[in-house]
Amino acid sequence: GIGGTCNDNKCNMEKSIAIALGTAMAAFVTAGCNSVASTVGLENRGQTITAEAWNIIGDLYVEAGDRFTQNHPDIKVDVLYSESNYPRIIPRMQAGIDLSDIIFIQNKDIPAMLEKYPDSFMDLTDYAAPLKDKFVDSAWTAVTKDGKIYGIPADIGPVGLFYRADIFEKAGVKASEIETWDDFIEADKKIKAATNGECSIIGMSEDGDFFEMLLNEAGGSYVSEDGKTVVVNSPEGKKALAMVKKLLDSGACRNVKSWDGRLVAMRRNQIASAPYGVWFAGTISSQLPEQAGKWKVMPLPAFEKGGNRASNCGGSVMAVYKGTKHKEAAIAFIDYLLNTEEGELMQINKGIFPAYKPIYEAKVFKETVPYFGEPIYPFFAEIGNQIPVFHRGPIMLDAGKVFGDLVPKVLEGQNTDKILDDAAKDIASLTGLKAGE
Repeated sequence: GIGGTCNDNKCNMEKSIAIALGTAMAAFVTAGCNSVASTVGLENRGQTITAEAWNIIGDLYVEAGDRFTQNHPDIKVDVLYSESNYPRIIPRMQAGIDLSDIIFIQNKDIPAMLEKYPDSFMDLTDYAAPLKDKFVDSAWTAVTKDGKIYGIPADIGPVGLFYRADIFEKAGVKASEIETWDDFIEADKKIKAATNGECSIIGMSEDGDFFEMLLNEAGGSYVSEDGKTVVVNSPEGKKALAMVKKLLDSGACRNVKSWDGRLVAMRRNQIASAPYGVWFAGTISSQLPEQAGKWKVMPLPAFEKGGNRASNCGGSVMAVYKGTKHKEAAIAFIDYLLNTEEGELMQINKGIFPAYKPIYEAKVFKETVPYFGEPIYPFFAEIGNQIPVFHRGPIMLDAGKVFGDLVPKVLEGQNTDKILDDAAKDIASLTGLKAGE
């Protein structure tokens, strides 16, 4: 996806987010006197570096590579297109050969790759450590192992609750008065009354997306900070899955089955909100153009009044192959794309939400998004700075099915605490980690 996803169906939608931005930038401002990009040594002359990514990121690399080469004529950037589930990258990691100089990875997957294929990733601590304050704090978790940094955050997916302002208004529901999930369930009753029961306030697909957002909001993680214990069955995890059940049992949440089912329900006015990362703005605007002006965004409701309302869904990192012969040039290209205003504005123009905090002050970042009728990106920047740290550990390449089975088991009526205790044991057996008690 544009950086990773809770749900890989997002990969089919990624080009659409640029539509939501509603702005094409013709000029870029370079911030860059102190960047590594301006200090590449003479030993890099005549080099070609390879950068690998999928879809819109590959397109970004092509454009950025051309601009980078204008300033560094002796360094060419050769872009290779891959797929978001790494069918060509992982075999090369397993073999320990022939990786591209720069690898683009979803942040949910890099902890597992660092564990399984440590010889694939260069230690970037010396370059990255001085940059830490420039990037959203929570974005560093995925690329940090044993105190060392193995990648630079490219983008994040701060979560908002996209909602139908017209349906809320018809039902007498004020978004500003919804502070907790219990408030949210009460608001559903008003929406049902105003729509003859045809519309529920929210929809949920049978995957792990919503649970993960709630788990992050509750302050939980999949794995302990030291990466050795599966803790999805922690009190925070059980609190999150219990809320999934509560929303379903109350009728506030309609089972929309799948990604496509959600879009169908939105088109048919059957659900009045959808919680997802900032990238979902592009999905809505491209898939539901006839509903322009009807959608707004608010923070997730909290578990308790005054509690945290921030979460993340999606994100990606840029890493360097440990065996590269072009370390300095590869870092210079990453520095250009992720640590200069010019590079970050190129990302925004592609609809990619940066992890780089200084760009949040750029004029284009604060402009009204036509589809929503208001500037939405400053809202997501504020959420981004509040996201609790979330530890995925080295499990995501193995545990996908376990997480995908959580909601179906809730729908079957199984006990939510037992579902998570079983999940922790299943993940532990798949990965060799310990299962939390």
